Amino acid sequence: MEYTEFLKQKQMTVQSTGFEPGPLPEHLFDWQNTVTAWSIRRGRAALFEDCGLGKTGQQLSWAQEVSKQAGGPVLVLAPLAVAAQTRREGVKFGVPVTVAETAADIQPGVNVTNYEKLDKFDTGCFAGVVLDESSILKAYTGKVKRGIISAFENTPYRLSCSATPAPNDLMELLNQAEFLGIMKSSEALSCWFIADQSDAGHYRLKGHAEKDFWRWVASWAVCIEKPSDIGYGDDGYILPPLHENDVIVKGEASEDIFAAIREKPDMSATGFHKEKRRTIRQRAEQCAEIAVSSQEQFVVWCYQNDEADLLKTLIPGAVEIRGNDKAERKEQAALDFIDGKFRVLISKPSIFGYGLNFQNCYNMAFCGLDYSFESYYQAIRRSYRFGQKHDVNIWRVIGENEQIILDTIDRKARQKKHMARSMAEAMREFQTEALQGREFILNLEKQSADFPAWLRSEVA
Repeated sequence: MEYTEFLKQKQMTVQSTGFEPGPLPEHLFDWQNTVTAWSIRRGRAALFEDCGLGKTGQQLSWAQEVSKQAGGPVLVLAPLAVAAQTRREGVKFGVPVTVAETAADIQPGVNVTNYEKLDKFDTGCFAGVVLDESSILKAYTGKVKRGIISAFENTPYRLSCSATPAPNDLMELLNQAEFLGIMKSSEALSCWFIADQSDAGHYRLKGHAEKDFWRWVASWAVCIEKPSDIGYGDDGYILPPLHENDVIVKGEASEDIFAAIREKPDMSATGFHKEKRRTIRQRAEQCAEIAVSSQEQFVVWCYQNDEADLLKTLIPGAVEIRGNDKAERKEQAALDFIDGKFRVLISKPSIFGYGLNFQNCYNMAFCGLDYSFESYYQAIRRSYRFGQKHDVNIWRVIGENEQIILDTIDRKARQKKHMARSMAEAMREFQTEALQGREFILNLEKQSADFPAWLRSEVA
């Protein structure tokens, strides 16, 4: 009975903590207005929307309403180089946005800063917080996740904004719920998940708990790939074709005379970097040839500084941005590229691969790949996003022994599509109910022959 009473206390964490919003910016589309108004009424909510669905406008509208209601400043945390773009979007939506470098810069209303600068602020002064690209919470036991959750555990209003989770990584949803104060990730894990015996260290949904799990998620999150997922039309949200072109290059001859007859190449961490070094010039030259042969804008993605150095010498007039550049230079380079002030941008997905809108460009070349599907997907989605009017062309330039990486990326892409469809189908009914104001509660007393009492739920 004591444990049941403990669980019953969790019922309150899925109740609305927000308020009825006033008129929202007219630039919001009807479906965006509906979602934003719902998130304001929730008070603590997540918007899991695919790239290009206009999360920035929604989160700024949310932040402005929260600031008005609570009478205090709201902080938007964004990836590096995104703050200036957020301020631009604020002008479009009629929401004044202050770019804050330190606590002294904070003004009433909406403020934006980069995640890297969070330690410069007293987070207790904010009435609300928005996490832009909140996949930063994905590491289940990560230091960043713990730091952000701890910093805002007493913040009254919280909004989490991200694209749909990575393939087979529903754990990310639990971290988002913990940030929002819905339920601790460890408790949610024990409720709905079981250790995956076929994949050490990973978990999967319990079969009998799947429906309850998605209904619970839909009580605090909206997860959509396109407006029709919540009953609206998709006009303007049908993307043009995406063309992925694979270019395989041969590198310098290996010193290992037996490498060619091995069953498969060594692509361990050590072998991976060795292979990268062996093909670096060939990959860079091929990427340069692709970019130089065009008069259109290009982003050339790389993963190592040596690659960037070579590309810079091979592509006349290209602007190269790397990690140790000052934040101001990164932000200005992003804006200049968007404005068409230079043709070719060279950088890493870890720097410019998240949060930025590069619909001005529809050509990209990858000077090699790594095993991270998320970084690849996000990098492409800077250009391949709603609002893009042209076919998007991607060149993946890899070494002859890196086919296993390409296969991994493509397999995860298929998994993501499958998971996104499954999430949309599972949540369609439940999130429509939530958007219409029907509350979800955990019913811990109702008995059932099919489910344990502590897993049962119902829509009030």
